[in-house]
Formats: sequence, structure tokens, C-alpha cells
Amino acid sequence: MKIPLITEIQRFSLQDGPGIRTTIFIKGCPLKCPWCHNPETQNPRQEFYYYPDKCTACGKCVEICPSSASSLSVGRDGRPVLTLDRSKCQNCQKCFQVCTSGARGVVGQTLSVDEIMREAVADKAFFVNSGGGVTISGGEPLLFPEFSLELAKRLKSEDLHCAMETSCFAPWEKIEPLLEYVDLFLVDIKTLDTVKHKTIVGWPLQIILKNIETLTERHANSRIHLPIIPGFNNFPKDYHAIIEYLRKLSGKISGIDVLPYHCYAENKYTLLGRGGSAYQFQGVTDLPRSEVIPLVQGLRRAGTLNVTVGGLVGMGASQNQKKAS
Repeated sequence: MKIPLITEIQRFSLQDGPGIRTTIFIKGCPLKCPWCHNPETQNPRQEFYYYPDKCTACGKCVEICPSSASSLSVGRDGRPVLTLDRSKCQNCQKCFQVCTSGARGVVGQTLSVDEIMREAVADKAFFVNSGGGVTISGGEPLLFPEFSLELAKRLKSEDLHCAMETSCFAPWEKIEPLLEYVDLFLVDIKTLDTVKHKTIVGWPLQIILKNIETLTERHANSRIHLPIIPGFNNFPKDYHAIIEYLRKLSGKISGIDVLPYHCYAENKYTLLGRGGSAYQFQGVTDLPRSEVIPLVQGLRRAGTLNVTVGGLVGMGASQNQKKAS
């Protein structure tokens, strides 16, 4: 079984499914969404955040770096200044070991299923009282199908509600074994434009749609996530295509969550060394709620009544939903 790195175990999460949840973020995703709000989960390998405001310019990383990725110079005030050139970095991680100021934070750690389960079971009382549970997220859990299946099995053995956030970009045979153990699939649809999906997201759309349709045919409990991204899929023709496609699934899915773009992750790109001009959405502000109202209203007219803006929040799948008027 291929073991993924875990970027975070987020406890008391309110936006990754119904109720209070613990969310497991798996590191690694085959898609190339340039707006991704979890950029630290894209690369399956270990990375590091660099926090320049914590750096004391002690020079220990300069001394140990074999590729001269870190260097010291003298600033205008006469104090030492550290510069990190990530293009030279070999990711040897030696600097992590000598940094005493917390300026370099490891992204991704190896955790066994047993270790993850200890975290998950700890909040079982909160799950029961709120209608919550555990969400396997990422990255892309289906990139590590055996691990995700084993984790889902263990969660069900503890009688915990198990949700999975996924793009459904995987062969069906990787998804089918999960049907017995996953209580809720939270599946993204990013666009219904096949050319745009291949060009921007990086892979064909058809396999994703086929898997979504097969989930509904197999009566799997599924919700559709619709991330609405400025300049990508927030145009009337995009809304029309989404409405017409989801009209066919009306009554076969448990709901739709319209997720307007937010810029919360912008600083993560900077800390990972992917900010500035390297990040296509640098400086793009949050998408106003008003811009997605036409989509929400169109979905409801199409027969999909359970539509939220922002996803399920709070005390269970049927309560405290953020609804658009």
C-alpha cells in the first residue's frame, strides 16, 4: 500500500461536510487547478514554508545548504539579510534541522492509519452530537486508493460518518470499493467545457462526469461542489451549462454547494515560493456572493432545491445551511 504524506489533520472543521468534523488532508493531486486553495496538497512530496518574518538571519542554513540556495547579505541598516533562492533548492531538508527560529516549516508528514485514527476517535462525542464525522480530503484521496480505502474501513469500524472530498478523476475500479464505507462523496465540478478543462485543469473532463453519473446510478450519497472562479467559470454560458447538466441529476444527488472563489490561500503560495507573478490569481479578490445568485436561482428552478452558498455548516446535513435568496 502506497502511503501518502498528510499535510494536516484539522479538527473542529465546519465546512468539509455536515456537522463538526475532523478533516484529513492527503498530499498529492493530479489536477493542476491554478486557483487551488490548498496548494500545499498538490505536490505529493514533502515541501516547506518559509516565514521571512520569523527569520533571524543567523546563517545556520547558509552554512549547511549544499546548493547555496540560502545566502546572507548586508542590508541598508547594516544588519544581515537572508535570501532564499528556491530555484537552487534541492529539497534536502538539512536547513529544517538547524533552523531554530521556526522560519522553515515542514509541509507533509508520514502518518500511519493508526495514528490518524487516534486523532479521529478523540472527537467522537462531538461528531455524534452534531451529526458530523471525518472527511478524507486532499489533494486527491483517489491518488492513494488503497490507503483511502483502508482509512474509510477503519472509520466505519468505529461507527464514524465518513465523507470524502474528491475530483472523481480516477478509474472507476478505484472508486467502487469505497461505496461500502464512504457515507458521503463531495465531488467537484469545475467546468463543463471540455476544452477549458483539459487546457486549464490539465486532464480530460469525461472520466469525471462518467464517475459522477455512475455514483448516482449506484445510489451513492453524493453532493456536488461548484467552485466558481473569476475569469474561469463565472460567465453566463458557464452557469447555463452547469444548470443543464445538473438538471439531469436532480433527485439523484443530496445537494449542491456553490463555492465562490476566496483569496484566503494567497499567502500560502508566497510561503511555498509560488507567489508573485508565478501565481495567476495574485491580487484577485473574493468573488462577491451576489455574482453566484443567478446560478443558485437557476439550479433551484431546475429542480435542485438543496443548494447552498458556502457548503454545509454547523449542526448536521439538513440544518444551518448557508442559503442564497
